[in-house]
Amino acid sequence: MAVVEQQLPGVRSVLRGLLVLAAVGVLASAGVAAAAPDTPKAAAPLAAPAAVMALLDARTAATMPPEIADYGIDGDAVDIRLTGPAGPGLDALLAGIDPALVRVHTDAAPPRHQALEGGQRIVGDRTRCTLGFTAGRGAQDWIITAGHCTREADRWEDADGELIGTGATTAPGAVDVGGIPVTSAMQALPDVAGVPVRGTTEAPVGSDVCLYGSTSGKSCGKITARGRTVNFDGQRQTNMVVATVCSAQGDSGGPYLTPDGQAQGVHSGGGGQCTAYFTPIGQALSALGLTLRTT
Repeated sequence: MAVVEQQLPGVRSVLRGLLVLAAVGVLASAGVAAAAPDTPKAAAPLAAPAAVMALLDARTAATMPPEIADYGIDGDAVDIRLTGPAGPGLDALLAGIDPALVRVHTDAAPPRHQALEGGQRIVGDRTRCTLGFTAGRGAQDWIITAGHCTREADRWEDADGELIGTGATTAPGAVDVGGIPVTSAMQALPDVAGVPVRGTTEAPVGSDVCLYGSTSGKSCGKITARGRTVNFDGQRQTNMVVATVCSAQGDSGGPYLTPDGQAQGVHSGGGGQCTAYFTPIGQALSALGLTLRTT
């Protein structure tokens, strides 16, 4: 009996092994596969335009393919408008998306921010003035106009009623200039009525200069004096430049430019018989803490 008892553990091991083999055979014959290591599952197909839209927004968060004008949900699909032929960026953007959920068109015009440049009409409350020059402080764009304009309103719009910006500031003391920070929806161009602004070289007395007013348009003459102190209805303005230029109501803030694109100053007012007064551009920029945008 002792010998049999010594052999029982081995017999039990053999029996357990036979039982396992038998179980595997039964499972195989029933079509049940043995467990395999976990493998990545394929992503579920996007079944709704909203899911496609969310994916596109996530993929374009850092940058947009340059050929895309816009995209959005239109009925049972996401409508994508292109400005030209599709490029590799679009292929990457649409990777893994069911083509049935996307419609692509190639007839869109390139979107552009509303552009601001010198000489344009600007409106704040009931005050109508002229955009002088575009300037900047760090990454923030500003526009410069007359100080007696920005004292009247905080919020300014263009002639079409589009918001330019809020939070207008006015230079202290007797310097008649003000600045308006530009909203991110606007593009500030370093131009005056399509003429590139090249710099701020001061033109001497006798030089040709042109005012670009939103009422008068382009009006040219000559610089006749510098460093004048002027009395505007009891308000003293110092260090002003005088020019033989015709101006009108609404031209306030307008830019003065030489024929070679050198910014000279910002219009303050007229004295009759085509005499105009403006604040020198260097003084305007220094008073506002801004840097002129140039090409």
